[in-house]
Amino acid sequence: MSPEEFDDSRFERSRRQMVEGQLRHRGIADERVLAAMGRVPRHLFVGGPVRWAAYEDEPLPIGSGQTISQPYMVARMTELLELERDSRVLEVGTGSGYQAAVLAEIAGEVWTVERHPELAERARRLLEDLGYHNVHVEQGDGSMGLPRQAPYDAIVVTAASPGVPPSLTDQLVVGGRMVIPVGGQVNQRLRLIRRRPDGLRETDVLGCRFVPLIGAQGHPSAESRRVRVLVEGRVQGVWFRESTREEAERRGVRGWVRNLADGRVEAVFEGEPAGVDALVEWVRRGPERAVVTGVTASSEPPQGERGFRVKG
Repeated sequence: MSPEEFDDSRFERSRRQMVEGQLRHRGIADERVLAAMGRVPRHLFVGGPVRWAAYEDEPLPIGSGQTISQPYMVARMTELLELERDSRVLEVGTGSGYQAAVLAEIAGEVWTVERHPELAERARRLLEDLGYHNVHVEQGDGSMGLPRQAPYDAIVVTAASPGVPPSLTDQLVVGGRMVIPVGGQVNQRLRLIRRRPDGLRETDVLGCRFVPLIGAQGHPSAESRRVRVLVEGRVQGVWFRESTREEAERRGVRGWVRNLADGRVEAVFEGEPAGVDALVEWVRRGPERAVVTGVTASSEPPQGERGFRVKG
């Protein structure tokens, strides 16, 4: 990114007006949230053609059919989390990376998951350039959370789910809070979920409009791909198959994996194309301890696989 693009001076006034007019005036009272929104250069998280509108009170397109949420919604969701300086936060739906940057201004560590590889990479580069070293960007099925880094003090979901995913509430600490839009493609409600020692407590907050959460515990994807993979090398063993299963579940990919009598491993991956393609590339690199010498992948018609299992 050029030095001119990092020149923040011409946007400072717009950002101050956003904080005072759109946020404080509308009831955002947490001074840490207001300060964070006043520091993060929102104009760098949107594309050139709409950069002039970066501080307007509206969502804006960021590519791949996704949007950056309006400033008020970002502030309201962040305020509801009641973050502390040492909070560990999971964000589902990285998008442009703007919400993650706001969280990182307040919390200790932020993990964020994005299903679109191109958005994940773009956000990763920008957040690194801006010095947000406490943000960790992952590509995968956000509806499944990020179990290997759990538990989290707070979870924020920036896409609408048909219900509250158990995979996410299970990753909250007792006393933790999750903010998530719930509903269909049109009518949605923002909900605050608290994990108590005796269960979950849910509070309805306000009406909202988000893009759908696509994934194993979200809305189904309109697209599906099925690939049969044959892997050669030092790849047989429970450790290889279990690593593949864990990676498939993380990416929301369904299917199975098994050892063949000739020393190869066979697997079927089915699901959203981006997740399937990413899993095939992961197999080509091979999990830890594997020595992959060859991978053959062939497409097949989807068959409606459910879950991911290890055969044999």
